[in-house]
Amino acid sequence: MDWNKTKTIFIIVFSILNVFLLSLYLGRYNESQQMDKPTDTPISEKLAIDNIKILETDHAIQEASYVSGTVHKFTLEEIEELENQEIENLNTDKLVSTFKEPIKITDENTIEKIVQEQVIRGSAYGLWKIDEESKTAILFQQVNKRLVYYNTNAKLVVHWNDNNELIGYEQTILDDLENYNESQKLLPHLQVIKILYDNILLKPDSMIKDIELGYSTLAQVTETQVFAPTWHILVELIDGTMEEYFVNAVEGRVIEMPKETEQSVVE
Repeated sequence: MDWNKTKTIFIIVFSILNVFLLSLYLGRYNESQQMDKPTDTPISEKLAIDNIKILETDHAIQEASYVSGTVHKFTLEEIEELENQEIENLNTDKLVSTFKEPIKITDENTIEKIVQEQVIRGSAYGLWKIDEESKTAILFQQVNKRLVYYNTNAKLVVHWNDNNELIGYEQTILDDLENYNESQKLLPHLQVIKILYDNILLKPDSMIKDIELGYSTLAQVTETQVFAPTWHILVELIDGTMEEYFVNAVEGRVIEMPKETEQSVVE
């Protein structure tokens, strides 16, 4: 029995558990602090005063679990199964590929369809954003049919040319994505909106267009990561520009999301 290896595994597992227990404690503490505060003007009245509107959203999701996963290491066997592709870079956890013959993007042969057919485990990704100017699209890996937001180990960036042909992509992916614990009660939409309002993030005369559940990185220990249920809130300003916010759906903490993914696309 390799005691050093076993000891390392135990250390990793207990480290993740400690992070998770700490996050639950902080969530319960913040909740109790909120309950102790005296009541003030209802959030609905505050929104009305500032002319902040809310489009009808789906309130069906009330519970979700934390999720864990490990960084995938690409193998030569996987690479050999790819057709019409030249691998420019393979550093085990990131794949950079160019299509020998570009693939035409049409209404029927969409980016999502091409990805599913041409990319390793392509069906695991969901479309996030399309940038027509830079001719790139960002896809995030999904778990429980929800996106994992802005994680460098769970994204796919595809590129096309002036002829609207897909020419290549960069890929990372996580393995063994599964529920990490029992389902947790999620903050309702109105409470999430109140958190944004109290943090002076919502501007007058704006409209909350959508509130969607996904996951954000909570902790990373070596190759293992833990993800927290996270509300993604999309807000349209009076001038038509869009702003987005992320709030931990259990703790109520506003998340400053690292967006290296977008920056790498623009460059």
